[in-house]
Amino acid sequence: MRRHPSGKINPVLIAFLIPLAVIIAAVVLIVLRNHWHHSLETLNVSAYQHSPNDLAGNHYNLDAQIDAQLKWDEGFGRLLSVKPLDGSGRLSVFVPDKVASDLRVGQRFHMSVEIKDKGLIEVESLEKF
Repeated sequence: MRRHPSGKINPVLIAFLIPLAVIIAAVVLIVLRNHWHHSLETLNVSAYQHSPNDLAGNHYNLDAQIDAQLKWDEGFGRLLSVKPLDGSGRLSVFVPDKVASDLRVGQRFHMSVEIKDKGLIEVESLEKF
């Protein structure tokens, strides 16, 4: 009868456990990201337009369509004009390059945004729909 020497780990077990751990981690990250995104309040565009500094530091959801690219600085990001899907006018949002790099006029996105100092709307994450 053959015995495994003590302290040896079966390579087949490792080959099974590593991909399983990666899959579980990916599923957990996706679920947590979706939960965080859906638990945010929707940006009240009229309140923002009336007094953007009152909302500084807050995080919101924003569903919008890209209307125009106002400025692009390679390695930094894009300043976009977007039309909120609730029909409440236009907003300027900043999308850092680390968030997205291939954005086109007419595309629609679910965005998680933060209102920064002086009312800048910065996109933290986005998902095309």
